[in-house]
Amino acid sequence: MSLKLIELQVAIPRTLDASKASIDVMNRGLLQQQQTSEEIRKKDKIEAERVNQKEATESSLFHTNDQHQQEKTSSKSSSHPYKGSKIDYSG
Repeated sequence: MSLKLIELQVAIPRTLDASKASIDVMNRGLLQQQQTSEEIRKKDKIEAERVNQKEATESSLFHTNDQHQQEKTSSKSSSHPYKGSKIDYSG
């Protein structure tokens, strides 16, 4: 298979275009994988932030409940030690 000079002038630039296209096709899978892994990483980060926010709100709720219980016990301790808070009307 012999090529003439005119055919070679057309064939050589076309091979460069074909090689660029094949490189793009090979790299397309790699780019898609990188994009997918970055999306997954972003989703994981958002979910981790949600969990941290939920834990923070839950811990603050527990903290406020503890404060209310401490206030109740402190108010009981401030009352007179011999006097009761209930009045017994029976007998």
